[in-house]
Amino acid sequence: MTSPHHNTTTVILKEKYELCTVSTVAEAKRALKEHIYKFALVDLSLRGGVSGIDLLKHLKNEFPDFPIPIVITAHAFPTIRVEAIEAGAAEFFTKPILSGVLLKVMEKYETVIDAKVIPTATKTR
Repeated sequence: MTSPHHNTTTVILKEKYELCTVSTVAEAKRALKEHIYKFALVDLSLRGGVSGIDLLKHLKNEFPDFPIPIVITAHAFPTIRVEAIEAGAAEFFTKPILSGVLLKVMEKYETVIDAKVIPTATKTR
């Protein structure tokens, strides 16, 4: 699951992952009910009046194992980073991020995800 603000990253990720792009926390929550995702790439600035921090808290409370929440944002303030990590972000990157760096981090977490049991009745993205 990605935010639409990750255009260049999205092109690169499509080579390895099936993506679902959402613009709001409400859309993300609907998508999470329909599928199991390995990762949630979260921008802290989302449409709809609810922030990415709120999405991180939702992921932490409702989906503690996966998707793995990775923040990619233009907000470079140290206090924002701390708030995102406390809200549940596994990783925090400021834009721009090199796609190779992001892919290496995702591969690291993919090993952990693959070791967990993912229900086979639901489509995994």
